Amino acid sequence: MKTLARLFIIAVLLSSLFSCRKESSNEDVSYSLKVSFKIKANGEPLSLNKKYFNALGEDFNVNQFKFYTSNFSLQKGTSVAKEKESYHLVDASNTATQSFIIKLANNKFSSISFWVGVDSARNVSGAQAGDLDPAKGMFWTWNTGYIMAKLEGTSSFSTATDNFFEYHIGGFKANEKTQRFINLSFPGGKELALEKNKVKELVIEADLDKWFSGVHQLPISAQATWMTPGGLALKYADNYATMFTATAIIEQ
Repeated sequence: MKTLARLFIIAVLLSSLFSCRKESSNEDVSYSLKVSFKIKANGEPLSLNKKYFNALGEDFNVNQFKFYTSNFSLQKGTSVAKEKESYHLVDASNTATQSFIIKLANNKFSSISFWVGVDSARNVSGAQAGDLDPAKGMFWTWNTGYIMAKLEGTSSFSTATDNFFEYHIGGFKANEKTQRFINLSFPGGKELALEKNKVKELVIEADLDKWFSGVHQLPISAQATWMTPGGLALKYADNYATMFTATAIIEQ
């Protein structure tokens, strides 16, 4: 009888332990944040093949604008939540690429960070899928890697054939790195608080005007094309790093 009693007690304890573990597992939920990039030029939403003017007084029309964002993380103090497999190609011609959901383990944050571009490891990782698929038109070779950002269009200030301008900015090796780290506070310095089973939207504005004059003055008339690592690619990268501002948090 004593043996049976002991076995019964052990069974009850094991059952309780299993229940506790299961409950703890259910509490390990993830929170959802929608990140939306709003591309602007001259203070208005970018329209392809429409005339704009940069800060240098040059007219320009855009027919293609793409950039990689990667390695998203959100922070509050020493707490950091990172998106897994975090690579997103934002394409001005495809609104579906300009918003995406990221899953996070924590729910309260004071800032967001990401990279413009693709990290060095992925530049040498062989053929890849999803937004990193070379078929997306944002990859050179295994030697030179991904194009971090691409801008193409026309301008009367371009000396190239048909007034075309073309900037394919890449480079991941030492002294050629065009990945740029972006860290943004939320609008008004407020905290972002996510809730279970609800999605909030963070709007990040990308100001294309900064491409030509964010840090460096880079007139179209002086350089209508650049498509190799190094040299001016580093200055264009410095400029596009200044494009981004978190402008709104929207309740879904």
